Amino acid sequence: MTDHTDLSRRQYVKTAALSAAATTALAGCMGGLDDGGDASTGDDGAWRDAELAAVPAAPDDRLYSADNTQSSGETIRHLTWSGYEAANVQRPFEKKFDCQTGVDLFTSNLDAFNRLDDGAWREFDHATFDMAWLPDLAEAGLIRPLDYEAWKPYTFDKYTDLFQRENGYEFAFLDEDYNFDADGQLYGVPQRFGWASFALNTDVVSESDARSYDAAWADEYDVGVYDLPFWGVQIVMLREGIDPYATHTDAEVERIREATVALFENAAGVYADVGSLNTALAAGDIDIAFVSGNWINGSLRRGGRFEHEARVPDEGGVIWVETTTMLKGSHPSVSTNYLAYMQHGITAKNLMWPTVGGTNVVPHQSSIDRLNRRQRTVLRIDDLQDIIDKSRFYTGVPDLDRLVSVWEAAKAEATG
Repeated sequence: MTDHTDLSRRQYVKTAALSAAATTALAGCMGGLDDGGDASTGDDGAWRDAELAAVPAAPDDRLYSADNTQSSGETIRHLTWSGYEAANVQRPFEKKFDCQTGVDLFTSNLDAFNRLDDGAWREFDHATFDMAWLPDLAEAGLIRPLDYEAWKPYTFDKYTDLFQRENGYEFAFLDEDYNFDADGQLYGVPQRFGWASFALNTDVVSESDARSYDAAWADEYDVGVYDLPFWGVQIVMLREGIDPYATHTDAEVERIREATVALFENAAGVYADVGSLNTALAAGDIDIAFVSGNWINGSLRRGGRFEHEARVPDEGGVIWVETTTMLKGSHPSVSTNYLAYMQHGITAKNLMWPTVGGTNVVPHQSSIDRLNRRQRTVLRIDDLQDIIDKSRFYTGVPDLDRLVSVWEAAKAEATG
């Protein structure tokens, strides 16, 4: 996943009106991961046509079972990140449920939010955003609440300890003021996660130097800067000991500016996309990629280049969690089946290892348990606890507009 541009969005969302009334319900189709069975959801389906009704879930895994009395051939529509469109993720659902899935990809949370808020919510049933956007989506009236107890057997009962509500995971729950609160209302389900930090060629960068972002400012290494200010300024702030998720003083902004100028001045190259960054790493043109993460360098590791690691040094990294939501308005009857399917252990495992897109981890313990040794090595499964312990969960940079401008000006000053 990637992102860019503005995040000073709570103030913007405060003024947003609820979108127009729901469109006509689509005729759905039902089916399952297992052949046969009754897919009755245990409700009358009224929520599918209501604007913001809470979404129930059928008990006893019935969302995995087929109901051949339903019509077939309809489409479920999902706005999300790269990887979800992979054939091994979507095709099993399409085949077993006799449906089509329309997966539309984005690379910016802000752009996707604005698109939905401008009326495109009518075009989709599900949307997967980084979790920091749940408050905005809910406050704008774009997503529905979910019945936590009903969905728990399909979702949180399958998750690792980190993502359990009782262990303090709050980034799927909102209180009445749309703030994250583990005791609040469920608005989305964690789907895939990863971290932002930097990537190193461990054959070149010493283990001691790998413990600090200072290595990216050091003369002895060739450094490639990925021109992705959204994540870049957050990692610069971590290196400088500045909280990324607070409003920043002028003195802090000046420190960020100076550090960013120095970073670009030390860079052997500046790269505009993931492909060119990874090509430079693989060719040995650079020893360090700043910034990077498992979603970037995972393709190198999947190709056997295990010397490349997205390390989280002592200053910490940033954890993002893609979270799948149910949009307002009309839904096909297969919509709850699709959400359950995306959380199924086999599907989540395929999402970690898609036929297209990056390699990222899911929070599903049952899926992680299905990985073989090579897949665990590629995905850094045995390093996850240390990575998480060192990292911050991304909750939004309130003055990102200003800091992106600082990044762009520092780049121009250093490279002009």
